[in-house]
Amino acid sequence: MKTIVIAGGGTAGLQLAARLGKQLGKRGLANIVLVDRYRTHLWKPLLHEVAAGKLEPYIHHTSFALQARRYGFRFVQGEFTSLNRDNRTLAITTAGSDGATHVTALAYDTLVLAIGGTTQYFGVPGAREHALALDSVPGAEYARTQIVDALRRVSSQAKAADRPARASVAIVGAGATGVQLAAQVRQMSRVLSQYGIHSLDPERGTEIRLVEASGNILPGMDHRLADRTTAELQAQGIQILLNTRVTEVRPDCLHIAGAAPVAADVTIWTAGVTVSPVLSNIGLQVTRNGRVRVGDTLQTLEDEHIYALGDCASFRPAGELAELPTRAQVAHQQAIYLARALPRALAGKPVARFKFQDRGSVISLADDMALCHLLAPGVSDGWQVQGALAKLVHAVIYRRHVLAIQGFARAVAMTLSQRLERLLGAGYRLD
Repeated sequence: MKTIVIAGGGTAGLQLAARLGKQLGKRGLANIVLVDRYRTHLWKPLLHEVAAGKLEPYIHHTSFALQARRYGFRFVQGEFTSLNRDNRTLAITTAGSDGATHVTALAYDTLVLAIGGTTQYFGVPGAREHALALDSVPGAEYARTQIVDALRRVSSQAKAADRPARASVAIVGAGATGVQLAAQVRQMSRVLSQYGIHSLDPERGTEIRLVEASGNILPGMDHRLADRTTAELQAQGIQILLNTRVTEVRPDCLHIAGAAPVAADVTIWTAGVTVSPVLSNIGLQVTRNGRVRVGDTLQTLEDEHIYALGDCASFRPAGELAELPTRAQVAHQQAIYLARALPRALAGKPVARFKFQDRGSVISLADDMALCHLLAPGVSDGWQVQGALAKLVHAVIYRRHVLAIQGFARAVAMTLSQRLERLLGAGYRLD
């Protein structure tokens, strides 16, 4: 029986494992194996809400082992660290309780690379050491802790000096994650002030700066969506610094090319995505930022037994000048495509080409405010939507992901439990 190994349990990997498990694993047609270094999955577009304390991660966690039992695949916890293409084996590294590392070999007939992306620091001095990243749940929770600590510390200093003070948060990178995080941190500061977690002014006590190297926020998205989001952020008192290149990150400030340093009690880096260096060392073509080049069936250019999808894959549609962006809807559509294509390939049947259909973009801000640009076939400019309807669109996108990996009954149960948690709480974590 053939073995399909999926390396990475993110948005694309877990959804693909669940679909293939139901189609092939449960029916004894193939062995489906999912590999991930963590025990649980959380939808990556929610990490900015974890960082702001808007979301309790454990309520949204999905256990890989539990999903494996339900859907007919096998879960192996460990980090994919190397690949032997000649023997079709990948090395999985795990850390034992004694601190020692253990390496095991996992054989495959078909390998799907879905390891996602990590933060790209662009070689900026001090960025890796002093800026916080939102690559994982632990990283996002650490960012929240640092923001809360800064609010409390500056609040205590203001009391001791008997004068007003401001805590400063700098977010480098004004893509979707940075923009949404800025709005959530603004609301987080207000809520924590209301509950006495800090005594800074609810509106002016936290200085939030969004630093972007290009000339506009949300680069690559519809300019009207970017303009409306800019106006909304500015209305919330968030400073937007465009055409601003960070040259160095220090513990208390950012150095800016051609300008004075920018104060920052906390710096969060959301400026770019790269991929684990492991992909650069396995003999496959990769882009400058480490993404594996794939063809129109998502197979790698050198090895028909290896596929890639999501943030770690570089796919340029025919006739287009640029590769598809690292967005959740790209990963979602690629997972659905491979869930149909791989069983056909396994049975020796012809496989159609992957075609991406852009559905638009959604930006979810605080206070139940959301903005979105919706696209549909045959509609050139799309529709601009905001408010409650846009918030509903954002919720539907997430629930679609939950439905794909949990099934209808469990998705409904999770939705009810999450709504109950928010109803009983303050809206933001107070610990």
